Amino acid sequence: MGERVELVKTLAPIEPKQRIEILDVLRGFALLGIIFNNMLYFSGYAFMPFAHLKQIINFQLNEKIFYFLDIIITAKFYTLFSILFAVGFYIQFNAHKEDVIDFLKTYRRRMFVLFGIGLVHGLIWSGDILLTYALIAFIMILFRNVKPKNLIRWSIFFILLPLFIDLAILPFSRAMGTLGAGNAASIAHINYPDMTPEAVVDTFQNGTIGKVFILNIHNLVWKYLSYFPSGGYFKFLGIFLLGYYLAAIGFFTKKSKSTLLLTAGLIIGFLAAISAKILGGSSYQFPPTLPNILYKFLLSAGQIFVCFFYMTAIFKIVRTRIGKRVFTRLIPVGRMALSNYLFQTFIMMIIFYNFGFNLFARIGLIPTSAIAILILILQIIFSNIWLRHFKFGPFEWLWRSLTYKKRIKIRYDNI
Repeated sequence: MGERVELVKTLAPIEPKQRIEILDVLRGFALLGIIFNNMLYFSGYAFMPFAHLKQIINFQLNEKIFYFLDIIITAKFYTLFSILFAVGFYIQFNAHKEDVIDFLKTYRRRMFVLFGIGLVHGLIWSGDILLTYALIAFIMILFRNVKPKNLIRWSIFFILLPLFIDLAILPFSRAMGTLGAGNAASIAHINYPDMTPEAVVDTFQNGTIGKVFILNIHNLVWKYLSYFPSGGYFKFLGIFLLGYYLAAIGFFTKKSKSTLLLTAGLIIGFLAAISAKILGGSSYQFPPTLPNILYKFLLSAGQIFVCFFYMTAIFKIVRTRIGKRVFTRLIPVGRMALSNYLFQTFIMMIIFYNFGFNLFARIGLIPTSAIAILILILQIIFSNIWLRHFKFGPFEWLWRSLTYKKRIKIRYDNI
């Protein structure tokens, strides 16, 4: 009993010096992509009717930027973030093999806290990923003792499962055709079946805070409903298991230098992503069609392989003298990933929503991209300064304190 009490006492937050720096570099890099993904929605560009978009200066250039971002960023950086989330669990789990019962109890409490943070965040920003991560993490825990060779099989199975379901439904698609009557031609990049793009834009521009809040909940509900036809829940689990598998085989310490993987990620990933864009389709189409199933397959292949390209490319770049100098600036950003992710939401809301500067659906992607770059520069500077004085980011500190049910020391001893 005394030994068990001693083991429980060893459960504590990971200190900065115990962290694997390359993982923080990758987290920081993932945040760079996530802000460019999210800005399409915060700025209102994705919700604007095409007729409205054409009135914005440099419409053609804006659409090319949207097209370009869709190929290199959309889903790829969330995939990277998901993989790293699972890697974090693997590292923590293997560090507490001797006190696994107490660790799992603590980790579940950690996910409950993240669920709470994600719930609050989701109520003000429908693009939140924290809520989904917390939910999927509870399922990922069940695979903690699965052998690597079986982990990769489960990962591939869950990633491809939505396609298998679509293929199984395909023979009945004609009979269910009336259910797909709502799949009309898109009049905006993002369309809701119960609300016009004009109504969405008008609410964000002119609605009261209460109406904006309700609209955000509306968007959040539709996002989680959309995971059913897109197979998002299965894909998230598959990607989490992929991250757990990569950690289990030592990918981030031994096998990340592969030039073959770098080349395959580059060629297969971008060929698949570009082919999906050319073919056209929707992740949310129901009932399925054969061309759309192919589209979803290419989309998933592009998502995974481009992510591998980014990971292996960064591993190689940081081994160069100049690359190491540049990318080490991202380490503090990655260490404060939760805080920086939430700060991006707060800043974007102030800039684009009508209780701030009200730029929603008023500017194109060129000035919006400039705003995103400025925010990233400020976050890099802020993160580097903050972590000279504190062990954790502010929201990381809150997350840890609530998890361990005590006020975690945030300042360094010599401060």
